[in-house]
Amino acid sequence: MESETFTLASRDEVARFEELLEQYASARAQFPLKHISLLSAFDQLQTGNDGGRIFSALLDIQINFVLLHLDSHSAGAIWNEKFSKGKLEGGSVLDSPAKFFGKMDIHRFNSSLVLRYRALWDKIMGLIVMTWAPAEYETFSGAKGKKRTFAKIAAKLDPAGKELTKGLEELLTNFDNQFRTSEAHGTGALRKYSFKMESMANNPLIELIGYWNALNDFIVEIGKMFGDKRRER
Repeated sequence: MESETFTLASRDEVARFEELLEQYASARAQFPLKHISLLSAFDQLQTGNDGGRIFSALLDIQINFVLLHLDSHSAGAIWNEKFSKGKLEGGSVLDSPAKFFGKMDIHRFNSSLVLRYRALWDKIMGLIVMTWAPAEYETFSGAKGKKRTFAKIAAKLDPAGKELTKGLEELLTNFDNQFRTSEAHGTGALRKYSFKMESMANNPLIELIGYWNALNDFIVEIGKMFGDKRRER
């Protein structure tokens, strides 16, 4: 027997899902990030040939962006709470359960962030290809090196598309080299930073903030592509 799959089949369902997603983010991270309006995207994509597929891709991006926001917020909250009280600076992570638990939490959330961050960029690149160069999507989707394939496709986009994706390959290459490749395919490098008993300002993990900011800015631009009709609910 084939099991049912989850879909948002109506405007009311999209509005309700978005409302609950924002409530979830607020409950877990104090505030939601409202860069993308799923309702506006749903309205806009109803008439397009690939509208349903593009909306599904956008929905997946929004869900994972919220989860990434929660990973970042959780890691940051532990840094701020523990470091402000001097509990995670100096000595060794092996000195006490409090130090070890705090560092393990930081490592847990940042490990999730690193892997989810890079996967989310693949989803974003897929959305851009699907939207701006749909004939190229199957090539992109089946490519082993999606970053390289995307760069070739992006080079053929119109000026607006090229401007949107400018610098993306360099950003992802730097992130892969610094965090993702070793964590996903090697023996891992993140733990070397997670368990260091030093201030955040001196820890390489602080660079994750810059990568987060770059993604956040890009999501803002994606949101602009689909407008905002939140006030029309």
